[in-house]
Amino acid sequence: MEKEHCSSESPDDSNGGSESKQPDRRTGDAAATPASAPPLPPTRRLPQWLDHFNRRDLTTTMRCTVAVWVASLLILINPSLQRFGQTTFLAAVVVYIIPPAGNLIVAVVGYLSLLLGMCLAWAWGIATMRAAQAVRSPAELNARLQALQQQVGATAQATGNNDTAAIATILVHDGFMLDTRVTIVYFVMGCLFVYFVSRLRYSFNLTVLTQLFGLIAIDIFLVIGPTLTRWTPRLPEVVVLPAACGCAIGIACAVFVFPQSTSQVAVGQIEDLLSMLNHPIQTGRQFVAGSLDFDANLLKRTKRRAITLYAQLQPNMAFLPLDVSRGQWSADDVKAVYTKFQDVLAATFALLEFQVARVTSQDKIDKLRDIINPPQTASSDDKEARPRDPRRAKILQNPELINALIAPGTVVGSDDMRAALHTSSEAVLDATADAISHLVEALSLVNMNRWFMSKSARTRLPQAAIAVRQIGTRLTQAREACIADTTKAAIDIHGNLFDEDGLFKTEMKDEANKVAGLVIAFVIEEHIIATAAAYEKLTAEVARLLETRTTNQFWGPLRRRLARSTDQGTDAPALSGQAIIDPDRIQTQARETERRIKVVSKGHGIPKKRGNPIARTIAAISSWLTAPGSLYALRVVAVTIATGIPAVIPHTAGFYYREKGIWTLVTAQTCILMYMSDFTFSIMTRAVGTVFGGLLGLVIWYISAGTGIGNPYGLAAALPFGIILFIWARLWLPQAYLQGTGLGASTFAMIIGYSWDMHHLSTYGLPGLGYQTFWRRLVTVLIGFAAALIVQMLPKPPSGTHHVAKTLANSLHTISDHYALLISHWGSGSAIGGDYSGVRNVITSTGLAVGQSLSALNDPIAMLKFETTMSPFDKTSLRRAQELLILMNQSLTKVMLAGTTLPIEYQKRLIKTSGIADDACISNIMSVLVLAKQSLRSGGPLPERLPTPLLATCYGDYCAKHGFVELRREYMESEDFRAYCVALSAYLTFLHAADELVSMLKETVGESHIVHDWSELSETV
Repeated sequence: MEKEHCSSESPDDSNGGSESKQPDRRTGDAAATPASAPPLPPTRRLPQWLDHFNRRDLTTTMRCTVAVWVASLLILINPSLQRFGQTTFLAAVVVYIIPPAGNLIVAVVGYLSLLLGMCLAWAWGIATMRAAQAVRSPAELNARLQALQQQVGATAQATGNNDTAAIATILVHDGFMLDTRVTIVYFVMGCLFVYFVSRLRYSFNLTVLTQLFGLIAIDIFLVIGPTLTRWTPRLPEVVVLPAACGCAIGIACAVFVFPQSTSQVAVGQIEDLLSMLNHPIQTGRQFVAGSLDFDANLLKRTKRRAITLYAQLQPNMAFLPLDVSRGQWSADDVKAVYTKFQDVLAATFALLEFQVARVTSQDKIDKLRDIINPPQTASSDDKEARPRDPRRAKILQNPELINALIAPGTVVGSDDMRAALHTSSEAVLDATADAISHLVEALSLVNMNRWFMSKSARTRLPQAAIAVRQIGTRLTQAREACIADTTKAAIDIHGNLFDEDGLFKTEMKDEANKVAGLVIAFVIEEHIIATAAAYEKLTAEVARLLETRTTNQFWGPLRRRLARSTDQGTDAPALSGQAIIDPDRIQTQARETERRIKVVSKGHGIPKKRGNPIARTIAAISSWLTAPGSLYALRVVAVTIATGIPAVIPHTAGFYYREKGIWTLVTAQTCILMYMSDFTFSIMTRAVGTVFGGLLGLVIWYISAGTGIGNPYGLAAALPFGIILFIWARLWLPQAYLQGTGLGASTFAMIIGYSWDMHHLSTYGLPGLGYQTFWRRLVTVLIGFAAALIVQMLPKPPSGTHHVAKTLANSLHTISDHYALLISHWGSGSAIGGDYSGVRNVITSTGLAVGQSLSALNDPIAMLKFETTMSPFDKTSLRRAQELLILMNQSLTKVMLAGTTLPIEYQKRLIKTSGIADDACISNIMSVLVLAKQSLRSGGPLPERLPTPLLATCYGDYCAKHGFVELRREYMESEDFRAYCVALSAYLTFLHAADELVSMLKETVGESHIVHDWSELSETV
């Protein structure tokens, strides 16, 4: 279930909004540049989880608060209280867990998932009850009922209480009707349901609500069913009816209280993403000037938050075709804006990664200098204690390798070229920043005036359309001027490298650093130009919609379909000579590419011999039962039995019912998580949430009711002050805190609900008034924590570190498959120059899939600081490995796309200059990638001697062996040459990221098979 309005922070980034000190990273060359951009002024902002005091977020908070408050009023309304019983508070808990925060369709899907779990548990519980009652014969049941009747009479005579029905109820809940055979049937079938629903939750994360409420419903059958005297098919109504009522209240508030359509939520999220992307543009001004006085970690956090918010945008876009809304833009219009925005996001991320690479490259230069010239220590013991750096020996043997260890394509070689690039790109970056502000304002205007358009809006919208159109024209002019000025400056500054015919001078072939600086300048320019071009297309689309969509209308799926049919019928025929896209050919190419990826991934291994069928069956069953998902489900089953058994033992059944032992059962079940890091953090937040929710509930209750029976009006007036705190935490705290805040909100609702029930319900087993309820809740929750901790640790704690490392290894395996596909494409001349339009779609989708898989590890890696593990990997090393794999995936995707877009001449040139198709280079790269994958998977050390750095062995040696490739002045005037420079830079970045990954792994897991000099070995041994 995707949450619409939740914070995009991880627990690591919760203080990201506060001011941080920026380190002074200004290189000597940059400091000498007269055109250096001033550093960004420090700004003070509220923390991310608190910075939501704007109209859209406040209306969302108000809508959710009203929904929870209305659900809480069911406790105070006597007819609903009498109908639903003591669990009426569950309606407010359901609305809190799935608040009507954004997309109505997504909320409805969440409510249906919740109800599906309860209905499945209800159906399974009825079948279980029928099977359990069939175990005991009617004669035995009648005999036991007669004994119950006699015991009721004896108790009434002894106590003087004539309420025989109440006495019978107490005896039943004390376990008078318990039968071992009936209890066994209940627990066997109930645990079977618990196992499969937990296995389903492990495999599909979207079924978490199905598991949660399914467990609550089946627990009713487990702890109460064995004690009943008769067939009771409506037993789980006590939890199903309040939950269903809460779902209805949530839907009603989403429709009638500040309603938001799917398109409105999507436009708002695009607006938030555009605001986030302004920071990389601002730092880009300093970057092109050579200044490094900005925080690379802040850029990384910006990217992580943008990726998280982009992931939250996806379900809204998926449900957009079903949108029913009123406004200027239809769902198709929003989708058109979203399509252009995707290009903006990709281009801005590329520019951001380039800036981060430059800052980290400067830090790496300083570290490598320390490696070559280590600081002198006072004693020899300190020197011996210092860990051995795997790169130092190679650098001392060949000092030129230090150039291969620095990120390629990040430093412009000439000060004049840097100054020219800064001058030519400044106008583009300024226009891009202005375009972001105009786009954000335009999207805000469209979203704010959906129902009624004010007079000021009628005036501002045409002005916004003109402003967006003008900024798009300004972007076009600035982009074209930047290309022309940079090209002219490059020819002027590097004109001495070419002769009169435009050929590279023979005597200048040793000036490779100047050529490299020129290529890097073109790469930086291309990133800036690509970003500006993406914003140019987005501004054109938004301006078109603002000019053509001037009135508010009702939009629905049927109306859009009819409008689309009309538009298709009036399309003009294709012009003569215009290229026509053949969809069948593109689909055929896409299928062939997908087939080749599967072949590359599967390989041509030797078929396994078929063994004994019985042995293979046993092995398959054992593998299925010992899989991580099965172990998780078995832990949930184990904790269910451990905490549920006291409810069906005659000596403890009554105590279990009176003290609300079912709270312990539900707490223990929901505390069991897949990995130890998540479990530790969950226990901490749940404990804090329980205490805070209990204390807040006590404050609200005793202020409004004191020690009396309570005033419904006073309590209704006081409830919103507590509800709004939990709603704010639910909406704006990071998702990792959801379980803790959920338990706190449940405790708050329980204290209010059960305290009110004490004087308004005649029900046996109520926990008490105020503090008594809080104390029982706290004790049962702590017991559940203890039970879950014991079970979670057995047979061994599930390691989140191992899971993250294994996922990274699998991603590296996929990247290796994509690299093999790249070599298959360019390994033979027949593939060069072909039209591969269909391949491009598959390359983009596969690269995006790997990127999403790696980005999904942000929160699991952030949780690793709460885990104690014996693995050599830790949070820092795995975070670095994730960043390197993301960089490898992005770079490799760029190179693969270049194979489908570059002209034939530049494709051949790229093969000649980079050595992509060289067998020796392919072998070196493949061996390094495979060894790195195995090291990530097993944690084992890497061999000391590897063909690294790949920049030297696969690129430097290849260039030295095959000589210099001809360079002409006319290439600098070609836009295709810039695309070639980007592809070459991407390939070198891929090699460098692989080198960095190997270096990081050696520092983390160590080295094996050390090769020493023979004389050195004889002296030390």
